[in-house]
Amino acid sequence: MQRIGSLSGLKVIALILLFWWHSPIPNPHVDIGARACEFFFVVSGFLVSYNYSNKMMPATWKESCLYVKKKLSRMWPLHFVAFLICLFLMPISDIFTKKTVFEALINLSLLQSWSIDSGTFFSFNGTSWFLSSILFCYFLSPFLLKTVNTKKRAIISFIMAISIRILIEKQQILFGSEITAWNLHVSPVIRGLEFYAGLALYPISLWFKDLLNSKHIRIISSLIEILITLITLALVVMKEGHWMRAEFVGIFCIMILVYSWDMGIISNVLSTYIFKLFERIEFEFFILHQAIIKVVDHFSILASYGWKYQSLVSFILVLITCYVWKQFFSDITKKWMDNILNKVQNIYCN
Repeated sequence: MQRIGSLSGLKVIALILLFWWHSPIPNPHVDIGARACEFFFVVSGFLVSYNYSNKMMPATWKESCLYVKKKLSRMWPLHFVAFLICLFLMPISDIFTKKTVFEALINLSLLQSWSIDSGTFFSFNGTSWFLSSILFCYFLSPFLLKTVNTKKRAIISFIMAISIRILIEKQQILFGSEITAWNLHVSPVIRGLEFYAGLALYPISLWFKDLLNSKHIRIISSLIEILITLITLALVVMKEGHWMRAEFVGIFCIMILVYSWDMGIISNVLSTYIFKLFERIEFEFFILHQAIIKVVDHFSILASYGWKYQSLVSFILVLITCYVWKQFFSDITKKWMDNILNKVQNIYCN
């Protein structure tokens, strides 16, 4: 299906903010790393629902495995490269320990987000927990899509996903993690609910878009985009430390719904060439940026020049590495991974 330029542009902005959060650039008094991840899971669910709105995805376990295999063949090779980069930066004395071996196995099998230990789910390449959680979401997608295939089902599913998400977080605030030991930042269950809210949001967005259908739709969309952007920015800054994470998820749902119409003046800006150029490497940028930042920081070549030079060099190196990987290695490693996964599939299916 045709891309939604506005959402692609928003993803680029979220990636740059995530780089800011992990880089030596002084961070604001806002957890932009957490906000970016909340946005990513909702928009990921929204785009899966959008991409499969006119396609048939059977709600079967076989289809779930095939969908995960399709995603894994692209994800895992680059995840392995980032893992090796972080491994080589470790002191030799730390590498050959039981703890490191265990964390390596968990990391390479993409099971780290199921751990309740931050040392495990943030081990090696810190952003890899995202892959662990999003694969769980992809695995459930064939079944979840069936529950949002009408407007009525989508509304009910959205309310359920947001309500359960709020209740789990509220329970942890009131009673601690005695009942649910999930980490609110990485848990596949928590992130799965955000993803599910995004899935349900697409049919709802079509309903709202139809209600706004008029000759002044572009003017109306532009005004709504400007208003929701200002409100979102204000709430993210003002409500930091006061709102639950789930409440920020709610405001991002509204923002994604508005921008999904792709008709306003800000949407036009987000669809320009510079955003499209960056969009080509958004996955590579997400996986590699923290590992590259670690490399620059490890060798401390630019430490005396301050955070500005360190961050600038890190950003340029990330871009170069991403484009080199995309141009020369992405397709061939995907083919290798496809062959390996096909052989595994044949062993278990025959």
